[in-house]
Amino acid sequence: MQTSYNQFFYYAIIGLILSTIFSCDGSGDSTPSGNQSIHDQFSDLPEQVIFTHLPTDLEEMLVMDAIGQIHGIPKMHGGFRLLNPYTFPAQIPVYAMGDGYIYNIEKEFRTVVDGNAPPDLLGRDYDDFSLDMVFSKHAGGYYGHVTALSEEILEQAGEIKEGRGVHNRVNIKITAGQVIGYVGPHPGLDIGMYDYEREHYFANPEMYGMEYRSAVCFTDYLPPSLQEKVWAITARTAQPRCGRVAYDKEGTLAGNWFLEGTTEITQWSRQLIFARHDLYGDRITIADASPLMDGDGIHTRDIEPYIWFVKGNTPMPEDITMESGHIKFEVANHWLLIQNENVTPEGTLLIQLLEKEKIQYEYFEGKSAEEVSDFTSQSRIYVR
Repeated sequence: MQTSYNQFFYYAIIGLILSTIFSCDGSGDSTPSGNQSIHDQFSDLPEQVIFTHLPTDLEEMLVMDAIGQIHGIPKMHGGFRLLNPYTFPAQIPVYAMGDGYIYNIEKEFRTVVDGNAPPDLLGRDYDDFSLDMVFSKHAGGYYGHVTALSEEILEQAGEIKEGRGVHNRVNIKITAGQVIGYVGPHPGLDIGMYDYEREHYFANPEMYGMEYRSAVCFTDYLPPSLQEKVWAITARTAQPRCGRVAYDKEGTLAGNWFLEGTTEITQWSRQLIFARHDLYGDRITIADASPLMDGDGIHTRDIEPYIWFVKGNTPMPEDITMESGHIKFEVANHWLLIQNENVTPEGTLLIQLLEKEKIQYEYFEGKSAEEVSDFTSQSRIYVR
């Protein structure tokens, strides 16, 4: 969800962990065949995903958020924001979209801190579950911020150990339309999905977990009649309506970059992204994550990266190559620029592709494009 930056860190880490745990040769290589191990544990999984049910009651939802929200690299989950999240205990049902299995449950606690919540809810603690599921021999996904489990799931799960990153391995068969949990008072329900048969192009795939490299929209597996119901409360109008995570284009500026020397995806402060906004899909969106702190996301959840839109929205990153030479982007806070195209830019970015997968980058705060002529000793080198 838009307010759940912390969940992005969590699932990026989980993707890397799963890629290592389920690798056939134990080397940690992120290969489709290695990641199939978890799916191979369930012999009756179909070849293809078939969803016949929506994940929750849409009349209880305010909006559907696309995948690909950018803080660091685009998030692999989207989800729903609740129309009225301030229900306690949780009452809004969460359904299995198709037949499959829950194979892992994790449980944390959260506290109601939203100043818009009723006074009697402020400070109240609530459970926060994530459910990892498989739906076919190649695809699976998860629900995040499920705040109560159904009695049927609780009975089959047994004792659930609590704590961030604590896995509770289960083998619970689920059927399409089955109530498996509930949401509220958390403001949203996260939904992430991957399909190993639909791996995206990334210039440096070894940097990502296989789940991330194969991130897809759950709506892709719904029949058209149910898709239309989701689109009715989807704010994004650009195609694909459910968003995207992969923007890398070989030999161009487009996509994800990492400060030279980066070795782990959790080095958040070393990421630089040139993509599109998850809601305003036609807008160049640049994320310089250097203000963030590296690690598991807990210490950086209240720190914002630079998220900019480009004045004039041109040139497009996928059109910028080594032959383009120095490129200048006048940039402003994305929310300010979307409200006022004439807002004064916060500064100028100077960028040049030095090699096909190597760029030089510098941010000149408070300067216009006319005031920027060349890089200084403060420039940084990013690669991929």
